[in-house]
Amino acid sequence: MFTKKHSKLTKVAVKASAVAVAALFGANVYAAGAVTVQGSFAWSAGDNVLDAPGSITAASFTSPNSYTDNPNLNNSAWGHAGTWYTFENQLGGSDVTVTVNGSATLAPGFTVWATNGVFDGGTGSSEVPVGTTGVSGTPHAFNATGSIGDFGTGWMSGSLGNATTTLGYAVSNPSINVASGAWGETVLAGANAVDGILASGSTSANSGSLTFDNLAAGWYAVYVGGTDSSTAGGGFDLVVSAVPEAETWAMLLAGLGLIGWRLRNQPRRELNMVPA
Repeated sequence: MFTKKHSKLTKVAVKASAVAVAALFGANVYAAGAVTVQGSFAWSAGDNVLDAPGSITAASFTSPNSYTDNPNLNNSAWGHAGTWYTFENQLGGSDVTVTVNGSATLAPGFTVWATNGVFDGGTGSSEVPVGTTGVSGTPHAFNATGSIGDFGTGWMSGSLGNATTTLGYAVSNPSINVASGAWGETVLAGANAVDGILASGSTSANSGSLTFDNLAAGWYAVYVGGTDSSTAGGGFDLVVSAVPEAETWAMLLAGLGLIGWRLRNQPRRELNMVPA
């Protein structure tokens, strides 16, 4: 029987220190937490840790175009209108699937990043799209589909945030085909790898799924938003599940078989019967 370990996110002291430093050094110094990241409390049973084969789940509501299809943001993601999650994978040697199931009025999109520890929410910055007007800087509008280091991702990486790798993204609206968003990024319908190893992926009208091959142990961030301005937006379920790879199962079964063989062939000791 597996026992889940509940992860507690304790960032209050860190945030307080960052705010104090900002106050000392002026308005150009920003504190982490530019976007709100849902902690373990937002997950079912308060559990955002994959420490056994199975699934962890969360649920929320998002706007119809917080991921893309927002003309005011030149089809880039709307950082404060979608929902941010963080989870920990403790299972090395497992394929991990991230799935978002939307309501009938939501065409969801989502991105998965690897992070250096619990995602800290990034830092507000003055990074603004070149050659555009009326588009706010990050993270109000940000690049959800580019590699870390691309224009529009600086607020969440490097010295400003702890995202390290963009693994992949999924867009369920089949009409999305953005050649150059506000940050110059490409946003395509379907399941798409960026810098991760995507074993498989799929999308339908109201859902998307990405399976990452042998996902390394560590922390990850997920952003979920809507991709279709013609809908009303709505609720969704986020499901993160882990299944050991075939090689891992084979090694486990072989080990159990060896133990069984040794027990079966172990010499039996005769019991000394003592008369009453």
